[in-house]
Amino acid sequence: MKIIRSLLIAGLILPALTYAQNSVRLTSYVNPLVGTTVLTDPKLLGYEPPWRTWNGLDGPAATTPFGMVQAVPVTTYGSGSGYEYEVKTIKAFAQTSGTDWGQQNIPIMPLEGTSFTADDFASTFSHANEVARPGYYRVLLERYNINAELTATTRCAYYKYTYLRGQDKKLAFDLVHSGGGSSTWEINQAGDYVVTGKQDGLYFYAVMNHKIKSIDINKRNPNQPDIPRSGQGAGGQRKLTGNIDVPVISFENADKPLELKIAISSVSAAGAKSNYDIEIANKNFDQVYKEADQKWENILGKIKVTGGTQKQKTMFYSCLYRQFWYPSITSDANGKIAIGGGGRRQGQGTGAVAFAPRDSVPGFDVYQGPGLWDVFRTQLVLLNMVRPDISNNVIKSMLLAGERSGFLSTSFHGDFASSYIAGAYARGVRGYDVQKAYRLMLNNANTPSGNGLRTPRPHNDDYLKLGYVAEINISNPTTETVSTAGTTKTLEFAYSDYSVGQMAKALGDKAMYNTMMQRSQNYRNVFDPQTGFMRGRLADGKWVTPFNPSYPYYEFMYREANAWQASFFVPQDTKGLISLYKSPKDFELKLDSLFTIPWGGYAKDNLSCFLGQFCMGNQPDFNYPYLYYFINKPEKSQAILTKLLSDYYGMGPEGLALAGMDDYGSLTGWYVFNAMGIYPYSPTDPEYIVSVPIFDKIEMQLGNGKTFTINKKGGGKNISKLTVDGKPLKGWFVNYNDMSNGKTLSIYTK
Repeated sequence: MKIIRSLLIAGLILPALTYAQNSVRLTSYVNPLVGTTVLTDPKLLGYEPPWRTWNGLDGPAATTPFGMVQAVPVTTYGSGSGYEYEVKTIKAFAQTSGTDWGQQNIPIMPLEGTSFTADDFASTFSHANEVARPGYYRVLLERYNINAELTATTRCAYYKYTYLRGQDKKLAFDLVHSGGGSSTWEINQAGDYVVTGKQDGLYFYAVMNHKIKSIDINKRNPNQPDIPRSGQGAGGQRKLTGNIDVPVISFENADKPLELKIAISSVSAAGAKSNYDIEIANKNFDQVYKEADQKWENILGKIKVTGGTQKQKTMFYSCLYRQFWYPSITSDANGKIAIGGGGRRQGQGTGAVAFAPRDSVPGFDVYQGPGLWDVFRTQLVLLNMVRPDISNNVIKSMLLAGERSGFLSTSFHGDFASSYIAGAYARGVRGYDVQKAYRLMLNNANTPSGNGLRTPRPHNDDYLKLGYVAEINISNPTTETVSTAGTTKTLEFAYSDYSVGQMAKALGDKAMYNTMMQRSQNYRNVFDPQTGFMRGRLADGKWVTPFNPSYPYYEFMYREANAWQASFFVPQDTKGLISLYKSPKDFELKLDSLFTIPWGGYAKDNLSCFLGQFCMGNQPDFNYPYLYYFINKPEKSQAILTKLLSDYYGMGPEGLALAGMDDYGSLTGWYVFNAMGIYPYSPTDPEYIVSVPIFDKIEMQLGNGKTFTINKKGGGKNISKLTVDGKPLKGWFVNYNDMSNGKTLSIYTK
């Protein structure tokens, strides 16, 4: 029976998988399970883990590039993507995922017979009977002997459930659950084959290929009161509402797989139906999957690599794949947006919140606000390069938010909308109202906080008055102490000032350029020459004491960092940073200590996988390996980069773990750039620091249609010479102008 069942399963999934086997397609290199496993080894983590650590938090959702729908198998609600590799049961399949918390919306689960209760209907599964590909996911639900297949369009999911024993087919809508916790919901039977409804503010329209026999409410707790429900509505429609129990649809049995097409919308119920009609109504499962696969093939084809090992190609394209998940589109297929516009999934306080009348049509695709703090350093730069059309619309979405708020939205910490937009403008991404963007950048930078005014720069009144964000004098602070994180804010605001200054220069605003460039030097105000660290200062100018540079904080002095991990973030003026030390040699010794002094064994969320004090698992340190370049010791940087690329990706016994939380593609974006041998050291600036790539040849198709090529010459570990179209390159940076003109960077190695 096991052999027969395996053959049957193989036969069922054959049409979906043979599509990509005629030739080697880039989608075949992608493993969506990269970033789904957890590290438990203290030697890799740097500490004894007292909880499940955050290694990736990615998921194998069926989705398309920048899709509103990310149909994900949920093993654990409220756990990043919702999928945790080590958990052996699937609770449901949700229509939204992500790498943050609060997703896993509109969960559904195929059931059979009566062998379940409202409190217990999860199914075990085995990774041996699991397939994950771009735009496709398949798993055998062992409890019910159901083969579940998922694929997606931009705003719709398509499920195909094959009942291998011909059981009575049922489908649960577990609408009380979501990644954000409990929810309010409603479900409406809108015909023999259709149900509609919503979970909180997210609407759905679902069409099944089996006739609905009944919709029954399965109660989770017999002590709970009955769920309010209406009687028969117009047209014989039945409406059920509630917030605690599980509606289960029973079908008139038919000898064919149960198929479900479900569209979502943050605008309205009509918007969900419109998305269904436009994107999926007349398509079958294989057709939708092939279209999703082709969309992924097209966008992955923006970068083609030659050479390298199979493992390196798999890691590269698996990481590149994550660069095109976010920001997700939030407008409907007909162009309409909801009040608030950003819809679901704002992510760490971000949001392209478009304050416009409901059902308004802004005339462009609206996207959620990007996770700026996480990805202004990596993913958004890549987006500017290879998909400037998307980047233009993301910026337009941000400006739409600013029309009412008066500010550019931020995410999590800092004020990096300015870096994103200034960097986009410098790379030729200008299909938006540039003057409006500049005005909003100035509002962010120059508006004092205080007096109850919430601004994108918290404590900006301190910053404008003192030249730094003052720390509060707190006795015996701990990692969890909530304060101003003043040192990190000062460093980040100084970089954002530099970004505004670059935009001012480009637009001919000389006075503001001079002001902002002067303010970009504010990093000097938190440098303590006695310790050689960026350090918290009180409002009276005194240093925070006592001071332990190895102790990490979340919001005291630093944001998710200790002094080692925060003190070198001066990408706008690294030479100026070096000048604060007694000599370049002293700076080199400080760097040596950064990468060699052991981590203190602190078990803290967001911080994992260290090289000395350097933390690969979180964003603040991302450009630190390159610091040796600025004292003419690039070979030291290269040794660190080589180790990080080889040892800190594909970690753990399964070879699937990342060093930390991927955060909208930030960690995977670091790999993509460094594997190619270029990195946006200062994302605002249209230039990239060069290192030795892991591939022999990289061809990058840019947004203007030109192809920028990188050739690695020789098999050495370090750079001996750099040329652009055969002409020697001065220094270590290649500029974007040469890239956009389709030139070739040759990296000679020794």
